[in-house]
Amino acid sequence: MSPDFRDGQGVPDHPGADHGVVDGVVDGGVQPHFHDTDCSEFMLRIYEYMDGEMGPEENLRFEAHVRHCTPCLQQHRVDQTVKGLIRRVESATAAPATLRASIIARITTIRIETSD
Repeated sequence: MSPDFRDGQGVPDHPGADHGVVDGVVDGGVQPHFHDTDCSEFMLRIYEYMDGEMGPEENLRFEAHVRHCTPCLQQHRVDQTVKGLIRRVESATAAPATLRASIIARITTIRIETSD
């Protein structure tokens, strides 16, 4: 299962986190690509982004980040896959009719017993 970074713990340490920038130059002398969103913010808010809970401006900012940051794109793909698998399992797993009937009967019995 994909790690949950919403609590701010365990944000992965990868080159995209700070881009190795020293005096405006990335390690190895290559100019960095700069984002409006840093990787730790992306990881903390990835579920808001995936669930469409952000405003239009934030959503565009996060889309731009994930397009240019390979580690965050990889994490995003993993999380999309996990969410898709969970949806498939949830839709394929229905309680048997006998179980539903048994639960409803038990709830009815409890309601009758507590109302007396």
